Amino acid sequence: MTKKTNKKPAVPESNTSRTDLFLVSALLGAIILFGRGLNYDVLNFDDNEYFTNYPEILQLNFSSIKSYFIHYYVLMYQPLPILSISLTYAFFKTDPIAHHILNLIFHLANIFLVYRFVGKLYDKPIIKQITALLFAIHPLAVEPVLWISCRSSGMYAFFYLLGLMAFMDYKSTGRKNKLVFCYVWFACSLLSKAHAVTFPFAILLLDYLILKQRINKSFILNKIPFFLLSLAFGIIALLNKETIQNITRMDNPFQGFDYIFLLSYEMAWYFIKLLLPLQLAPIIVYPPLVDNMLPWIYYISPLFLVLLGFVLYKSWKAKPIIPFGFLFFYLLLSVSLQLVPSRLFIVADRYGYLPNVGLFFIMAYLFSEWKEGKINFLKNFEGKNSVLYVVVGGYFLLSFLQIPIWQNNATLADKIIDVNPETPYIAKAYGIRANYKKNIQNNVTEALKDYQSAARLDSNDWIAFYQSGLIYKTMGDTSSAFINFKKAHASNPFSPFSFTDMGVIFFEHKNYSLGIRLADSALKIKSTYPNAMNLKAVCLLNLGYPSQAEEYLSKAIAINPNYMEAIKNRAIVRSNSLNNKKGACDDFQRGANLGDLDCQRMVREYCGGF
Repeated sequence: MTKKTNKKPAVPESNTSRTDLFLVSALLGAIILFGRGLNYDVLNFDDNEYFTNYPEILQLNFSSIKSYFIHYYVLMYQPLPILSISLTYAFFKTDPIAHHILNLIFHLANIFLVYRFVGKLYDKPIIKQITALLFAIHPLAVEPVLWISCRSSGMYAFFYLLGLMAFMDYKSTGRKNKLVFCYVWFACSLLSKAHAVTFPFAILLLDYLILKQRINKSFILNKIPFFLLSLAFGIIALLNKETIQNITRMDNPFQGFDYIFLLSYEMAWYFIKLLLPLQLAPIIVYPPLVDNMLPWIYYISPLFLVLLGFVLYKSWKAKPIIPFGFLFFYLLLSVSLQLVPSRLFIVADRYGYLPNVGLFFIMAYLFSEWKEGKINFLKNFEGKNSVLYVVVGGYFLLSFLQIPIWQNNATLADKIIDVNPETPYIAKAYGIRANYKKNIQNNVTEALKDYQSAARLDSNDWIAFYQSGLIYKTMGDTSSAFINFKKAHASNPFSPFSFTDMGVIFFEHKNYSLGIRLADSALKIKSTYPNAMNLKAVCLLNLGYPSQAEEYLSKAIAINPNYMEAIKNRAIVRSNSLNNKKGACDDFQRGANLGDLDCQRMVREYCGGF
């Protein structure tokens, strides 16, 4: 099949030395918007995992860099973003400003690349100007820029855009080095995020709808290396067992035609939220079924697909820019769409970061057509420019209001809880907010309410039960604490925490034998758990076995050399029961060096010095 046309390929953008005020405005607008969020926290919403779960990220060396390319991080294969995080940590540790600045730098670079890319698609300055401006300040860009964990989105978009431009340069000049650069940028995009697997289809779109290439054997064959690269990286992305478990970890209540309505809703949601970006949130969960029925909005969403099909049919020959923009948008989104419900949330703001360029391009193109009087709607209206300013200003304001959501764990959880229905997945948001209230605000009463909400929504959330037990214990309500520790153990029998804290309760009630039994139960689960060793030691001491107590305390300290409670307990055992003043003073000195005030006092009063 071939396509004959007399139309010429798109003309490359005009060269000009004049500074484009629209581009400058887009860059400055992004700096003003996202600059207010540079000091926002490193969040317990994936951010913290990079610095706590992967020690190689904290030690930048050749061995660590090698591991970035052969391991998965937070369920993704993303070696280049991990390398960037490690480099930033090497100089700035977990200073959030440095990590946010790098995200913003990639966003600013992407604004410029969008400006250049659209300039190559269509040789009319106003179109690339508006597209870049919308991309720069739209509310759907807030999450990818301000969430440190979204570094992969900014980096994959950066290399993806470079690859598209290199491909267009190759097609217009025929220079092989441009094709080499296209492969390099494509590979870098794949090494940043698996979503780049759509790249071969994107260059097919460019070839057919923008460059007007004939569909023949060479049209397909010269894309095969790109498809092979995509296939290879797609397989790599799915080889991670944890990724597969995450994809399939939901009790799927949907069946039959539900899948059609869910997919239609997703496709409509991304389009509508781009036009009217209201009620955005980092997580939008699957809807709960009521009498086996979805909410009514899902049942009317297929009408959107019918309307979209009609628009594509009517514009295919007359205005190919429109089908290109829509197909670019949905093509890049395709890897994020849930064809079969498989994850715990149905849509997310960040997935539209690069795909949105397709719809911004259509919006800019239609405005240009309208401004030139080629669209009959309000054809003679004289305030057309003011409409553009109102739209851009409205998006800027909505982004400004969206940015504080990412300030800390509490503000983030507030938004997730506010926007979503109460489903088991939202328990995670209650837990995040409870941790913030407990650890940062020291408001254990409000924290307990959130832990209880989390446990109510998800009976398998053992952490919520465990944290509730700890709070009840500090309040002196040991009965409620014990009940919650038992529930935590029932939800997660593979954690030693609950047994240990139940043992502490019995120790405090002077039931030392039962305390030892619970400590042993914890050590059966994890033989190197120092808290259980410390519990067993103090119970043994109170039963009259100081030598055994010292043995277990020494084991705990060997595992955790800075375990202050064990250090002080061993000092007490040595001084009071074993008549080992030197050993006791060594421990008191060790604790004093770690900053413990009680140990410093004992060094002065018992050991005769400091």
